[in-house]
Amino acid sequence: MRIRTMSAAMAALTILAACSKQSGTEGNVRIALEQQSNLVDVSTKSSVGDFTTLPSASAFTVKISDAQDNITPVTDLSAPVTLTTGNYIASATYGSLSDEGFDKPCFKGEQSFSVNGSGSQTVTIKVKLAGCIVRFSFTEAFTNYFNDYSFTVTTGGGTEISVPKSETRAIFMDAYTFRLSGTLTSQSGATQTFAEKEFKNLEPATCYTVKFDASNVGSNSITISFDETTIDTDLVEVDLND
Repeated sequence: MRIRTMSAAMAALTILAACSKQSGTEGNVRIALEQQSNLVDVSTKSSVGDFTTLPSASAFTVKISDAQDNITPVTDLSAPVTLTTGNYIASATYGSLSDEGFDKPCFKGEQSFSVNGSGSQTVTIKVKLAGCIVRFSFTEAFTNYFNDYSFTVTTGGGTEISVPKSETRAIFMDAYTFRLSGTLTSQSGATQTFAEKEFKNLEPATCYTVKFDASNVGSNSITISFDETTIDTDLVEVDLND
């Protein structure tokens, strides 16, 4: 099931204060962060905070770049930054898209602004999830029939993430593709696998659910649903001692 982004301000993370008078070629700028962390589904609403702890404003790397790509780090959001007249881009980053797995969200955002001489202003950067979320769901029929199961998610960047039966957390990953394989053990003790499946065209700031079902109990197939796609998947019995 696909979950699309809904713009919603979670928190404005700044304190406004009076600034000292500047010369005609300088101005004071304060940076504020606004987290757009809500995700919306057709029937239910959830946010990134349902799947991991959201970072505080102080955890972000914030910087200001000018037209010549000179960088001014912003280490204290409560303090103003003095800039000369010109055009700038303020950016904020938390985490990295290349660092994928459980509890590894990456947030990014940027905002263009100009300084036109003396005075002060607040520049708000709207930050949102830069990658996507993949979570797992299992029907009662599936969990009743399979005593044990585990999966391996391989992201487009080559990161392998193990998902055992006991794992309930969602995976944060770069949003474009991943491959899925798995091993299942039925009530009879038979161990089965399914051919690796690939899921493409993932979008940023979106939560996807991989749902497993075994509606035809006792057969050599299961059903895997992803977004609006449902796949009937054949199972192959294997001997783990080989």
